[in-house]
Amino acid sequence: MFRLPRAAGVLAVGAALIVVPAHAAAAVGPAAGTGAPHVLGACSELIGQGPGWASLRNDCGVEVSGSVQLTSGTSPQCVSIPAHGTSTVRWAGDGTAEYAYDCLTRGDE
Repeated sequence: MFRLPRAAGVLAVGAALIVVPAHAAAAVGPAAGTGAPHVLGACSELIGQGPGWASLRNDCGVEVSGSVQLTSGTSPQCVSIPAHGTSTVRWAGDGTAEYAYDCLTRGDE
């Protein structure tokens, strides 16, 4: 009968418990020296709203810009959201926030 040594069994169980969200892995960016831009996944999350405002949370470990898509079909200007922090997007006019998204920005070239 095949038996795993106790240490190997513990390591295998520990490795199975490690889960890294895709957006956190993407926040690390490319390997150093590649010159490729850093690409983030869905870091911005809609956490609250009222007439003319929406609160966004950044679920990533780096600062991002985010905004919301409004039911009126428009989007307010992007706001900076600190790593693991919150910011508020404001707009004039009609519409409620449907969802939050990360704004794409150009990195240093």
